Amino acid sequence: MLYSTTACPIGKSLVKRVAQDELLTVVQGIRKNTAIHSGRHRLLSVQAERDVCRKASNSTKSANQIRSEIPENVSKNTILRTIHRSGRFVNTPMKAAPCLQQSHKNERLQFARSNMATDWNKILFSDEKKFNLDGPDGYAHYWRDLRKDPMYFSKRNFGGGSLMVWAAFCGNGTVALSFIGTRTNSQDYQQLLAQHLLPYLRRRRRVNMIYQQDNASVHASNSTLAYPDLNPVENLWSVLVRRVYANAKQYTTVNDLKRAIRAEWDGLDKSLLQSLVGSTPNRIFEVAQKQGGIPHY
Repeated sequence: MLYSTTACPIGKSLVKRVAQDELLTVVQGIRKNTAIHSGRHRLLSVQAERDVCRKASNSTKSANQIRSEIPENVSKNTILRTIHRSGRFVNTPMKAAPCLQQSHKNERLQFARSNMATDWNKILFSDEKKFNLDGPDGYAHYWRDLRKDPMYFSKRNFGGGSLMVWAAFCGNGTVALSFIGTRTNSQDYQQLLAQHLLPYLRRRRRVNMIYQQDNASVHASNSTLAYPDLNPVENLWSVLVRRVYANAKQYTTVNDLKRAIRAEWDGLDKSLLQSLVGSTPNRIFEVAQKQGGIPHY
């Protein structure tokens, strides 16, 4: 079989157009693969910036402290820009948490495993809180690395203060507040329960409720029962503190502070209480997941 080929003439304009397209493609590729920098030149190398981030990671160091620990001669603002530009850090208050020994973690783990199926809507949560006339206790700030677990500092149940408040709540409402002394013994605590908790329970005789308290010493005597400290009332205190001390509010007298605390406590929304109680199963699961460690709530 014979085949024949026919020559197809190519015009100069077509060759020129193809050549221009090829040149444009090459130029665009060069521009795409070439880093074009604009703005100020960075004073720290990539390695130095990594060193800054390592020193800031979950640390309480200030920008000036980090600056003094690196060989490069840069300003505090350069350190701050480097930290913020990394996208890994937020400056956040260090949350208070119990100082847990291994024995405490074992007890918390056992408690979590034993209460996976608990109906937390039937629990009355309680706690005490110190309020100061001049505002809340200060927080320790640190550079929180969002890729790591948060840091905590230890706290005591009672550190002294201007005013101590006892409170209890459940998903259906709050118990009347009680203002107590800074030195409360077990007998005082039982009298408090008789005056404030029992009347609340008597009004709800048809509902079976369980009262939960923390491990304060006055709660842990032979005549009062102690529970591990997994208490959403801590979150409720945070809400109350923000409202009582809104706009840097300070108080002249203890009675003024009492009235403000009562007003904010009585004005707490029921949906907030239900949300906090509803978070308890997740807290329990997280404690079990962390082998008795501290949940993030």
